[in-house]
Amino acid sequence: FFNLIFLLFFVIHSAFGQQAAEHIRVLASPEFHGRGYYKNGDRKAAEYIRKQFIEYGLQPVNGSYFQPFTFPVNTFPGKMKVVAGNTLLSPGRDFIVSPSCPGIKGTFELVYLTSIDQVFESNSLNNKFLVVDKSAFPDSLSTKIDSIIKSPPSCKGLIILEPKKLTWSVSGKVNERAIIRVLTASWPQKTTTITLNIQNKLISEYHSQNVMGMIPGTTNKDSFIVFTAHYDHLGRMGKEALFAGANDNASGTSMILELAKFYAQPQNRPAKSLLFIAFAGEEAGLIGSKYYTQQPPLPLGNIRFLLNLDLMGNGEEGMMVVNGEIHPEEFALLEKINSEMQLLPV
Repeated sequence: FFNLIFLLFFVIHSAFGQQAAEHIRVLASPEFHGRGYYKNGDRKAAEYIRKQFIEYGLQPVNGSYFQPFTFPVNTFPGKMKVVAGNTLLSPGRDFIVSPSCPGIKGTFELVYLTSIDQVFESNSLNNKFLVVDKSAFPDSLSTKIDSIIKSPPSCKGLIILEPKKLTWSVSGKVNERAIIRVLTASWPQKTTTITLNIQNKLISEYHSQNVMGMIPGTTNKDSFIVFTAHYDHLGRMGKEALFAGANDNASGTSMILELAKFYAQPQNRPAKSLLFIAFAGEEAGLIGSKYYTQQPPLPLGNIRFLLNLDLMGNGEEGMMVVNGEIHPEEFALLEKINSEMQLLPV
């Protein structure tokens, strides 16, 4: 186990070798569509990972490198047009739609929220969009603002002006109202209308898969150390906006591929068996990892330790260890190795 942890630190410290950088380049390329659900981007990534496992000599698990499962997901494969007044906004840069946004088309009037206690008449927001400018309210009212966003008055939809950044995600459902988040700096002042052409497609049973490969141990074949990383990302929002996910989590996926390649070599095989799992559906709610625990192809009790690698970056600013307090002995080992070898900044 000490040698496994040492190699992990060494790979991070090396700021990714040429092969690891190539894995990231491929996985984050436009051809993989952000490893999401547009044109089966996640399936293309899964095929790539399986190919690497086979090339390195990893064995399938129970006869297969794939563990298939399905889940619902809302996708945006078509039009993604938002025009504020006469200003065309850029998807992914100026705005994002909520992951549960329905399809919508047309031009709509805007009503600005000016007060938390503002009372809307029963028909004042019918077929109109409510604009909520977060920067217009103090932080002390953030809870009430969030409440309005979660349970808005009767309206066609919401425009939420975000002062800092836009963060997207994945949803398995479609809401009744459209919610669009726009950077405050991109929003033209005194805009009174919004023109939309947004197309969505809810896939009730999207077919995805975890990717698995194993290396039998030299002596303790039934004891496993497991390396995991999710390979999926957010995909595309329309045809133009690509969320490539180089750091989240092509970096962690590349890490387990590098570890797999090293330990697949006969001279590097450890006593315990190694299992490598690239999980799908993480961005949609940890679906792939949950499915694995519910339908484990190998006994969960045979796992001696599991390391999940996410958002690896290049190690220039050190490494964050999650659950260090839950596993104090293992965390102490990480600190000891790093202190002795001076591999990563603290």
